[in-house]
Amino acid sequence: AENFVKIFKNKKQKSRISKDSNITALELSISNKIGLNVDIQNNKRNKGRISFEYKDLNQLNKIIEIIKKNY
Repeated sequence: AENFVKIFKNKKQKSRISKDSNITALELSISNKIGLNVDIQNNKRNKGRISFEYKDLNQLNKIIEIIKKNY
């Protein structure tokens, strides 16, 4: 019984905080426009991070060009 409890304790699941539906929709919208995976992390004080996933230099250059073109 004690071994069972140890095994069960070790397999605790991390409580996942679900992402706000507006953030998820924004990720999907940006991802569809640029063709790359996008991750937006936003905290309670509305500070955060946007991550773009690229698989090669061409995709990285695409991200850089989009940013340069618009800003």
